[in-house]
Formats: sequence, structure tokens, C-alpha cells
Amino acid sequence: MTRPKALVLGGTTFVGIHLVTSLLRDGWDVTTFNRGRSTPDVPDGLFDGVTRLHGDRSGDVSALADGRWDVVHDLTSFHPEQVRRSAAHLVGRCDHYVLVSTISTYARLGSAGITEDAPLATFDGPVPDEVDGDSYGGLKALCEQAAAELFDSLTVVRPSIIAGPHDPTDRFTYWVVRPSEPGPHVTPPLDAPVQYIDARDLADWLVRLGADHVLGTYNAATVPFPFGDLLQAVADETGVASQPVVLTDEQRDVEQVRPWADLPMWLPPDDEAMRGMFQVDTSRAQAAGLRTRPLRETVRDTLDWVRGRGGDLAVGLTAERDAELAARYGAHG
Repeated sequence: MTRPKALVLGGTTFVGIHLVTSLLRDGWDVTTFNRGRSTPDVPDGLFDGVTRLHGDRSGDVSALADGRWDVVHDLTSFHPEQVRRSAAHLVGRCDHYVLVSTISTYARLGSAGITEDAPLATFDGPVPDEVDGDSYGGLKALCEQAAAELFDSLTVVRPSIIAGPHDPTDRFTYWVVRPSEPGPHVTPPLDAPVQYIDARDLADWLVRLGADHVLGTYNAATVPFPFGDLLQAVADETGVASQPVVLTDEQRDVEQVRPWADLPMWLPPDDEAMRGMFQVDTSRAQAAGLRTRPLRETVRDTLDWVRGRGGDLAVGLTAERDAELAARYGAHG
């Protein structure tokens, strides 16, 4: 029996690692296309039996000139020209296209329950050439538009914050590591909403969407839950009692503690454009088969992975700064 063929644009970091793993587990014949770089913690032997093509989505894509695939999984489109460049070889040579986008495509995330039909980000002037924090969402929206124009059979998936082993951003990982260390820690308000998607759940679902040629656009995330539940999951898993210290707005301003950068996965409720970021509607994805594992499992596996990886966290307060602030503003400060 001939194995179904999947092409992964990307495949050597984070979601790509989990997607390749899921495809191979389900019996797919996998080809990857990327620049040939990978994170140091790629599992040994992951790419055994995988056909590896090298090139650049913004440059040489000639390696895509030959071959035919049942499904293409696009993890690495950040500019619409990248979609068009690779599509020049792929249109007519794949049966279904799965584009991984982002909830950052929405023009506003200012309220809870944003659905897939909400307006998308646009540009008032020319389309930027460079991808940065300001242009990211609008460019990803244009990637979606380009893919819809080029591929008749298309799935678009808009994940929330992606978490789990191999995450290079450390946004979720910070809240697994820091509270696992004994002592009080500065945290967002315990009733602040949290929403994320475990990269392994995302990968498994992408495989099913591609295999079944499911059409449409989907937000991908857990159901929202209070931040305190995340801290409690860490406490339950590690046995280290949670001792949250919640700073007031004035204290954060005085100490120059920045939401998102110093306190990852949190934005203050007075951020009118983004306060619904962790409360997007996922009912359509659930109806299309998205299943998410228990929070504690993601906590456990992320903690095991990051302890093996070692090194400093890429985001958040340093341990020293966190301890200083917690001592100053905690119950005995």
C-alpha cells in the first residue's frame, strides 16, 4: 500500500518537530523544505527516513520543482510573497494545503469570544517588506489571502500562544519554571484569562485536517481558564507551594515591569486592543476535532524538557529580579 505523502514547509523547530513526529507516527511519507538549520534539541533520529529539501522561502525554492504531495503543511509563511513563490511550484502538485497562521491576524482582539469571521488586520499604505512586531499580523493575514487565491483545497489554522517542549519563545515555559522554584513570585492577577495550545495537540490536529482535506479557517487554543489554575497545576506537579505576588498598576509602573515581556502571556485589562487575546472562540475547532490534553500534562512535559535544555529563559523577569520584587511587595515586604 502506498503511503500518503506530506510536504512540510519548515519542520526543524518547535511545531515542525512535533508535526514531523505526528506524520511519521501516522505512517506518512514525509518531505521537509527549509534552510537546513535546526534547533539543538531536535530528537535524535527524527529525520531518519525523511526526504530533506533545502532552500529559502524568500529566495531559492527550486528544490520544490519536482514531486507531488497529498498535503502541504505550511509552517513558515510570514510574507505573502513567500506563499506565492513556493506556490509557483506547488499549485497543481498538491491535493490540499494547510496554512498555519496566527490569531494576530485579527484587526482587534479587544473583546472575549473573537470568532474566525472577525475583521483582519490591514495596512493603510504599501505592504511592508520586513516582518516585525507591527507588521506581523497584517502580513500573516495577507499570507492567508494569497493562499486562498492560489489553492482550491485549503485549511487555515490560527493558533493562540503555542506551548510545550521545544518552544524557543519560553512564554509558557517561564510560568512552568519560575513558580517551580521555592519562594514567592511576581505573577499576573490570578483571575486573568489564559489560553494556549500545546504544540503536540496542534500537530496531531494538523495531520488530521490535512488527511481529511478539511476546509475552512479555525482558531486553535484551549478553552480559557484563570491564571491561578496554571500556577496551581505547577504546584500540583512539583510539590512547590504557589506564592503569587500581584503588583498593582502603580507598582508595575514604578518598577518598570512590562506586561508580556517581563510577565509573559499577560496583558493588562486596560489594553483595549488586546484584552481578548486569551479568550478567542474555539468552538469551530472543537467541532472539527481539536482535542487538547490536560494542563498538568503540558506543565509536566514542558518542565522535563526545559530542565534538560538548561540555559536562561528567553523572556520574563530574571530569577534575581523576580525575587527582589516579590520580597519588596509580598505579604512580608
